[in-house]
Amino acid sequence: MSWIDRTARAGALALALGAGGMAQAQDAVFDFYISGIKAGEMTMSARSTADSYSATSSIRAAGAVGLVANFFFDGKSSGRIVGGKVSPIRYEANSKSPRAERKTVMDWRNGVPVSVSVVPPRGSAPDPATQGGTLDPVSAGLALLGDAAPDTVCDASVDVFDGSRRSRLSLGAPVAKDGALTCKGAYSRIEGEAQSMSSRREFPFEVTFREGGDGIARLERVETRTQFGKAVLERRD
Repeated sequence: MSWIDRTARAGALALALGAGGMAQAQDAVFDFYISGIKAGEMTMSARSTADSYSATSSIRAAGAVGLVANFFFDGKSSGRIVGGKVSPIRYEANSKSPRAERKTVMDWRNGVPVSVSVVPPRGSAPDPATQGGTLDPVSAGLALLGDAAPDTVCDASVDVFDGSRRSRLSLGAPVAKDGALTCKGAYSRIEGEAQSMSSRREFPFEVTFREGGDGIARLERVETRTQFGKAVLERRD
């Protein structure tokens, strides 16, 4: 497996951890590093009302990696807010890794994916009819990592369905650390073929939120370990 392929997959994992992490009317840019080397950039935006939301996320190769690798992800999701929780209606994504370029479109009804198109399809994928209660990757990031009151961040999990795989993002209870809130997390593959980066089913990570002057905690940093060293997703000032 080439270093470029593994870097692209690490970027995809970072996207899964950070995608959509906004609320109300917010925009943010993150830089992605592996072993201190800049590998990518992520932009995220979301708009929400009392009963609906829309969110977008994108990631691009950048820095030294951008000179030799061409991977990207563009995703957008929209849906309803029911009981304070997001419920997707439509998800669209275009992505490219060293192995393939894919287009995914999914529609949800009553919390269940009812129409799924992944082109080209992967070798195996869970039955969408059994994926009730899952969120698409962008909606999942918004639900788990979005701006929130400090006493409500972390200590939660969501199941994610991207049209090809079902996974789970889990965060433990927050711990006050260096003026911020830090929590341990895990990305777990539940159903679907293994990522090309690794056959492992679980990847630990750590998330840091920091409270602003307005009393809202915002995602500041996501950190995990890869075969090539520490991978960090860091919010720009």
